[in-house]
Amino acid sequence: MKEQHPNQPGDDQSPGLEPDPVSPETDPDSVSIVIPVHNEEMILRRTVELIHAGLHKRGLDSVEIILSENGSADATRRVAEDLAREIPRVTVLQLDRPDYGAAMKAGFLAARGQFIVNFDADYFDLDFLAMAMRADADIVIAAKGLLGSHDSRILIRRIISRSFGWLVRRLLGVRVTETHGMKLFVREAIAPLANEVESTQDLFDTELIARADWAGLRITEVPIRTEELRHSRTGIFRRIPRTLWGLVKLRRRLRKLRAQQVRPSVVGR
Repeated sequence: MKEQHPNQPGDDQSPGLEPDPVSPETDPDSVSIVIPVHNEEMILRRTVELIHAGLHKRGLDSVEIILSENGSADATRRVAEDLAREIPRVTVLQLDRPDYGAAMKAGFLAARGQFIVNFDADYFDLDFLAMAMRADADIVIAAKGLLGSHDSRILIRRIISRSFGWLVRRLLGVRVTETHGMKLFVREAIAPLANEVESTQDLFDTELIARADWAGLRITEVPIRTEELRHSRTGIFRRIPRTLWGLVKLRRRLRKLRAQQVRPSVVGR
């Protein structure tokens, strides 16, 4: 699903600032923004420029932007590398094949900030980032189905999102409304869990949230406003069988883990 939150820093100045490098050892508010990118040559530059300018406007200078490029067939990799040369806070990871979940995991493991937030090239909200950093939680989820949210996507996408969230709760026993979309994580709390996640493709963040919930991490959800910028470029109906089968396999694997009472040690905030 590809969405765009309308509250973006569109009237900020273009980048050109020289931000301080991320300093996780000395700055408790350092942030790593992880953006998986695949065939995004048309919008990637504008996205990074908007985020870069918006971060400075909000006084968030101890930030790195990790572009986790995965198997693009267009000029996305070249655009990402150009941005990394032009903007000191941008770094690029490269995966050889398209895999959204693997790209996100690679970004999480490379992140150095005290906070990790995942955005998409066409779905990001810096107001959510600023608010989530103040929350007393290990994970903050921007939940489109939460009371108080506004979701203007077409009806079928809203139905599928709600149905997937219901299935996740039923099959995995987690207590969250949804596991996809924007989320902020306290790196120290989720680092051991992220390293153990086996799911890729559509279910990396679902498995990470399930492991975090079972490990007793503090998870909170907040309402969000969602606008569809463009239709999904990967047919949602083609993804449904793959995602459902992956969810069933994930349930089997995690139930076995739970039955064995395997609890990776985690450190909360």
